[in-house]
Amino acid sequence: MKIVYFIPHLREPSGINRVLSIKANYMADVLDYDVTIITYRQFQSAVFFPFSSEVKLIHLNLDDPTFRLKSLGFFERRKSIKKFMVSYENLVEKFLLENQVDVCVSMVLGAEYKFLYKIKDKSKKVLEFHLNFDNSPLRILTKPFHILRIKSLLQIKNLRSKMSRYEKIVVLSNDDAKTWKLFFSNITVIGNPLTIDLSLPRPNLTSKTAIAVGRLEKEKGFDYLVEAWKIVKEKHPEWILNIFGEGSLEDNILRQIKDLNLEDTIFLKKSVPNIAEKYLESSIFILSSRNEGFVLVLMEALALGIPAVSFNCKFGPEELIEDGKNGFLVELGNIEMLAEKIITLIEDESLRQIFSERALLTTKKYEIANIMKRWEELFQSLVKNN
Repeated sequence: MKIVYFIPHLREPSGINRVLSIKANYMADVLDYDVTIITYRQFQSAVFFPFSSEVKLIHLNLDDPTFRLKSLGFFERRKSIKKFMVSYENLVEKFLLENQVDVCVSMVLGAEYKFLYKIKDKSKKVLEFHLNFDNSPLRILTKPFHILRIKSLLQIKNLRSKMSRYEKIVVLSNDDAKTWKLFFSNITVIGNPLTIDLSLPRPNLTSKTAIAVGRLEKEKGFDYLVEAWKIVKEKHPEWILNIFGEGSLEDNILRQIKDLNLEDTIFLKKSVPNIAEKYLESSIFILSSRNEGFVLVLMEALALGIPAVSFNCKFGPEELIEDGKNGFLVELGNIEMLAEKIITLIEDESLRQIFSERALLTTKKYEIANIMKRWEELFQSLVKNN
């Protein structure tokens, strides 16, 4: 089986990149697939997560104008985008026509989604979508019609038309799929696999440390978490919170931490590839997201037996946490309740141990072999229909 993945780049410590490395390595090393990953703006940056020597990486390094459009005039902008798209499509088409590929997978709606389905090779085309519907451009389809949104609506209908021409659109959760299925007939659900080494030792859950992991962006809700930790500090000043991640809101969060006099108890740390070690140094995991596509970091923490407190955001936490059984679910945005549940776990070590045991059982269905069996079945069914 020959599989080609398309993704803009592999240089960041994102959950999507981590998942792709895990899946591609499994396909190449365990399933003996021929796996190629094509990027278009990697340039000289290092690949953040490790890939098997059996996985081929092709970096096209094209001049993608997306991030400098505001500095260009209207006609220059259109000319720049067209030049990029023509170059990208020609290179992808040349590769697919010269190499016999079984399945192409476009991840995160990289620029190739606009043309990949049109290429007349024999491969089956799949979109792998890591955003939930409500956090995607398609959400306008669920809004009441308004004349001021007519241009955006027409653009999204064009996007919907393109996406409908793919054999499958893979989304991450059953709850999210309900909305997708209102607009697409080609939806299938496959969750992310665990990206954690399950042979690691069990945590002892005695350190006075909590952990949160994610991009420093609005949807991750770290502003909520900082507010909640102020309440936690008043009762338990000896506990610290480590936040691992990078993003555009780093300065805002640092300022918030300083304004609330939390500099001695909250620490922002850069993303690390060995995040499992950081989980195991912690006694509580906290998720404060406003929304998620699929909560990979929560699943990782639970798989290692780290008791969790999470906002019940869309989508994912409710599929992983049974409130009061293997963790705590908190009403989205309820900062006081978030703090209260953190304090409950801080003050009850035996409850942390109970949640830890139950969390380990919860995540078994997401082990890599189980998830990759579903991908293997999907690919086999597509090739069989070819």
